[in-house]
Amino acid sequence: MICYLQTTEHFGITYRAINSNKSGIGLHAYSDSDYAGDIDTRKSTSGYVFYAGNGPISWRSACQHAVTLSSTEAEYYALTEAAKEAIWLQTLLTELGYSGDDIKPLLVYGDNTGSLAIAENLEHHQRAKHIDIRAHFIRQCIENGSVELSYIPTDQMVADGFTKPLTNAKHRMFIKQLGMESYRQKQNVSKL
Repeated sequence: MICYLQTTEHFGITYRAINSNKSGIGLHAYSDSDYAGDIDTRKSTSGYVFYAGNGPISWRSACQHAVTLSSTEAEYYALTEAAKEAIWLQTLLTELGYSGDDIKPLLVYGDNTGSLAIAENLEHHQRAKHIDIRAHFIRQCIENGSVELSYIPTDQMVADGFTKPLTNAKHRMFIKQLGMESYRQKQNVSKL
């Protein structure tokens, strides 16, 4: 951990304006989960990252409270955690006077088609009967228009870096996706 901190101490997040026909700050999120990644408890890890424009404004990685029976269930729990954060961000931004097109519904990307289908379609209820009631919060958020879900391929899933160990190449891509840049390089260029 200390080695990682030493090698990334000169990195920071760079925020840039986005070009869009919609009014807003480009608010969107990515939600992901590993499946039974904890070797001792077999619990999964949920992760999400929320963006405004090209930079992250909120992120989290945490062990899930329950052992899940499938990767779809683990991803469904992760979507629920992201939906709770989306509601909190919507409330905060509204209280600050923000009213862009992107606040409601807030777009959340997921890479597991099964979890997206269960969240968006009540017909999948029989397949999800065993899932804890509190995880169905995501359905309520979709029904009331707070959250909209969209599929994204796994190789484009930004939240992977919060849920799984990454290879060097994927770690470099993760840093780039987070909008992190080395300010040390910028300082050297400005001196020329």
